[in-house]
Order: sequence, then C-alpha cells, then structure tokens
Amino acid sequence: MKRMTAICLLSTLLTSQACSAEIANTQVPPPNGTEVNRNEQRRDVNENANRTNAQSESQTVQADKSSIKDTKGLIVLSNKYGKNDFVRFYNDDGSLWYEFTFYYDDSDGKFEYENEEFGPFSFHQDYFVLALRCVGEDKYRYEVIVNEENGLKKFVKKDDPTLKFETLGEHITKVFAIEFDRVKNPLLEAPNGKVRNIDLSPELIFHPVEVRGEWLKVRWDGSQQPKKDAGSGWVKWRDDNQILVELFYFA
Repeated sequence: MKRMTAICLLSTLLTSQACSAEIANTQVPPPNGTEVNRNEQRRDVNENANRTNAQSESQTVQADKSSIKDTKGLIVLSNKYGKNDFVRFYNDDGSLWYEFTFYYDDSDGKFEYENEEFGPFSFHQDYFVLALRCVGEDKYRYEVIVNEENGLKKFVKKDDPTLKFETLGEHITKVFAIEFDRVKNPLLEAPNGKVRNIDLSPELIFHPVEVRGEWLKVRWDGSQQPKKDAGSGWVKWRDDNQILVELFYFA
C-alpha cells in the first residue's frame, strides 16, 4: 500500500495568544481592480511581505505545538474559487500583505508566488489544499494564523467568495484519512466505550466518517486483508484544547 503524504501535520499546530475581545472595526478596502501592471504589483507585494513580517514577528510568541486553544475554526478554500481568482491576505491597516493563485505556470517546477513566511495550518499549491486557523473576527474580517511556526497573524475578508469558514470537526470529516496513537488513544467500539480488540495492520488507512463532540468515527476497508471485513470504530480527535490526530489530505 502506498504511504500517505502528510500535509501540514497537526502536530505542528501552535496556540496563538488569546484574542482581544474585539478587533478594530475597520473594513478592509477592496484591492485595486485594475489589471495594468498587475503582475509587477503582485511581485512587489509578495517581496515586501518578508520585510513587514520582521516588524510583526516581535509580537508573536512560541507556544504549545499541539494546542488549538482560542481557535474558532478554519478558513478554507470555497467551491467558488475559480481559475482567475487570487487568495488574498491583508495587514491590520488594510494593505495587501500577500496573494497567490493555485493556477500558475509550473513548467519550471517552482511555485512562482512563494512566500517563506506563509506556513498555515494546511497548504499544498498543487492539490488546492488550504486551511488557516481562525483566531478572531470583526464585522468585516477574520483574523487568521498565516505562520504556524511563529504565530504570525493576518486578515482575510469575510465577503471574499474564494474563502469560507468551517469548524474543525467539519474539516476533519472532509480529509482523506487520519492517523492516531493506537496505544495512547486506542480504537473504541463507541464513544467512551470499550477498547476494540482487533488485530489491525500498522499500514491500515483510517478514513474519517463522523464527529460527535471530541470523538471521531473512523472506518477502514479490508483491501489489504482480503479475509477480513471492513470495520469501523471511534477515537478521540481532541482533548480539551489539544488535538490528537494527524490529517492526510490525499493518498
């Protein structure tokens, strides 16, 4: 069986500082609609991103890498995202911090919108994977973590049709597969139920099915064990503010 490729393992999650009760209620101005010299403008914005990060980095803190404290949910790519769309991130003052598109010329094998400071919850430019932890909001914006290593925060617009909000539970049930510590977090027959005593291959792939509170139902098939039927069970996917599973977005 092919090994799964992990995208942004959840073990790299950081906790952000507690959100303020209210983010400054300032509407992000719309980006410049003109397409004249647009590519040059994009290069300037993305090249300037690293310089502006130097000022913001001093305001970030290192924290527990497995914590999801203060995470309201995730900002992900919506089904309205199209070939001509860009995903955009803004500074607190409304200026454009960074933008990119999943539709790019990869003939040279490089991502032409590379930004070394962009390291969100999940991201893969070749598979349309994007998820950012949402840690705050106001009337017009969501505040998101754009770098899980240093906790750097930026903003996205609520009315941006290319993005949408979803809960962590909703997100987990949409991924291809999950993995967990089978010793510390054993497979159960039901939530808070008995441990399911079954001999499962270490290479078995667990697919998420349903979330009930802190519990996740998973299923597997018997393709690698032809004499055994497919099965299912329950594992804890979170414990208070700690996340206990890893996400895999494709095989």
